Amino acid sequence: MKKLVITLAAFAATVPLTPVYADEPYAVTPSGRTEAIFDTGVTETSDKIANGCANVGWTLVNTTSTMVVCEARMSTMQSVLAALAMGNQYSTPPKQFLRFNIAGLGQRSRVQATGWMETQMAFGQVRTEEMTAANYHNNVMNFFGNLGAHFPPGTTFPNHAFIGSGFEPTSRNQGVTLTSIQPGSPAEKAGLQNGDVLVRLAKEKIKSGGDLLDGMRKAAKNQQYEVEIVRGGKPLKMTIAREFRAQVTDADLPDLPPLTDPAPVQAVMSVSPADELAKFAKLRDDGIITAEEFQKKKAAILGQ
Repeated sequence: MKKLVITLAAFAATVPLTPVYADEPYAVTPSGRTEAIFDTGVTETSDKIANGCANVGWTLVNTTSTMVVCEARMSTMQSVLAALAMGNQYSTPPKQFLRFNIAGLGQRSRVQATGWMETQMAFGQVRTEEMTAANYHNNVMNFFGNLGAHFPPGTTFPNHAFIGSGFEPTSRNQGVTLTSIQPGSPAEKAGLQNGDVLVRLAKEKIKSGGDLLDGMRKAAKNQQYEVEIVRGGKPLKMTIAREFRAQVTDADLPDLPPLTDPAPVQAVMSVSPADELAKFAKLRDDGIITAEEFQKKKAAILGQ
């Protein structure tokens, strides 16, 4: 089972863009955007992101050496909530997209991500809504981290506490097992050890790695916070003095130029004439449009 490092929080072993991450950004970049630095050239970075999308089950919509667009899988609950927020009973199910813009930085690459949802309304209009919530940002930053990227210089971590340990999920999702305690870290100072199973952090129950960000967000609000662990089958409680992860520095990249963020790229959504006719027929049957309006729409769709 893959071991992960808890620095500020956790790169959780879950599929990104699921609603399991805290409602405040854990990594605040200087630009305020969702971005990361890759130690590879533009083309190699594009390939890495495209493969990363495929590996987590996303659909590649478009890919070039400087841009990758993916459609991210939505859970049933996400789709229902998005439909309530965006559309109506006549709209298509919402889809979720991510665009990664890639720019060269010498031998490195800088990648900024933009996410949006879109749905097609009853009369063919495509409605889009940009994703700006913190859990979206945290999940994409997690995605970057899992691909080996690192945060831009100047990135700060004001909203989540720092522990300094690796972890691996337990087989029954009953806490996480701590590994590789970092020297001088809050975990070491508090007396945590390799093999301890962390089950609660700042009163947040930890079932799996996905709960860690929420716990560390709560831990950031107090000078001290309590953790509950299981060691050798016995439950223990310990108190940790809150610390924050240091600001990211990189002497080779003192200043990053701004990147222009173009308008969202819309995925092509094909609708067959039969689907269009069925949609307008329902509008007619429900009294939304008249029979005459339906006939006009039918003639336009069929090219009559």
